[in-house]
Amino acid sequence: MSKNRLEAFSDGVLAIIITIMVLEIRAPEEASFQALKPLIPQLVIYLLSFFHMAIYWVNHHNITHALPSVNHKVIWTNMAWLFMTSLIPLATAWVGKNPLAGPPLFLYGLVLLLSSVSFLLLQHFAWQIAYDSQDLKENMGIKGCLTLAANLGIALSAFAWPILSWVFMALVMLMWFMPDQRAKEWRGKKGGSRTGKRVKKKSTSQACGFLLL
Repeated sequence: MSKNRLEAFSDGVLAIIITIMVLEIRAPEEASFQALKPLIPQLVIYLLSFFHMAIYWVNHHNITHALPSVNHKVIWTNMAWLFMTSLIPLATAWVGKNPLAGPPLFLYGLVLLLSSVSFLLLQHFAWQIAYDSQDLKENMGIKGCLTLAANLGIALSAFAWPILSWVFMALVMLMWFMPDQRAKEWRGKKGGSRTGKRVKKKSTSQACGFLLL
């Protein structure tokens, strides 16, 4: 399978996921701004989920752009990641209708956590091919470590402190407001070489690597 086919298929699935999420928001029957108030939780969680999908889309492009080819590890971890992200509309709709309830928030955090883990594995296998980077922790990145911790925090605080779950959601969004440029820097250092070997950097940001949500 070519990397272009992998990227095209993934783009299509992500587009469908976003479409499903917005279709869950029903327009109010009443023609007044007051009628929109009950929809605020649904709109907020939709915004957060949409932002997560946007992060995935941008950084999945970075991965496929860097890959000279794909192998079975990349293909099947990509499928695992798509499966986990396909559950985001379900969790989003449930939280939108029950914004401070423990079970919906727990499910939302769990889905985001598993999506992040699967994307981490996808990126790790991709970086093995593209940059000859074998260290899992190095491929995660500081942002990746913090993202995993925040998603775990969403799930763990869902029952006792539901407001804290929303704080963790906002932190992830703020954390990724500026995209990580490491893949671009690696490509620049690689200088167009097809050797597949990455040049080591001295930046402390390599202590944990690069995970894009």
